[in-house]
Amino acid sequence: MKKYLTLLCMLIIGTLNIGGCGREEADFETSVFKISDDITKVNVEHYVSGEIAQWAVEGAGVDDLRNWFNGLEYTFFEYEEGESPGDSDGGEFYSFTFAEEDNSEFSYVINGPEDCYLLIEGRWYLVKNPLEPPISDK
Repeated sequence: MKKYLTLLCMLIIGTLNIGGCGREEADFETSVFKISDDITKVNVEHYVSGEIAQWAVEGAGVDDLRNWFNGLEYTFFEYEEGESPGDSDGGEFYSFTFAEEDNSEFSYVINGPEDCYLLIEGRWYLVKNPLEPPISDK
């Protein structure tokens, strides 16, 4: 009986080890979307606590935004229907639209200090190194 239990334990451990093989940590990207050097004006909408603020960023503010965005590391994030990061109550998000490019925009969703996402062309990306965007409506 003892041999049977030992064999059973070894089979379970072996199965668990094989099941874990081939799994890798998500590869984080930085190049799915870029803010072109030609962009000189970004329209911003900031949603938080049911309030919406809108303003435009120009000049050095666009450079700061570009540097912030290009420094983010993110990976594609799949979710169940109705469970996207944008479906949660509360939180805040920024929507960035580029004046010089038609239909060019992205959103940055903040559900918590370490729970941030990008929404680019209808696809969600988990942000590995979340940072507050370097912009203000003031």
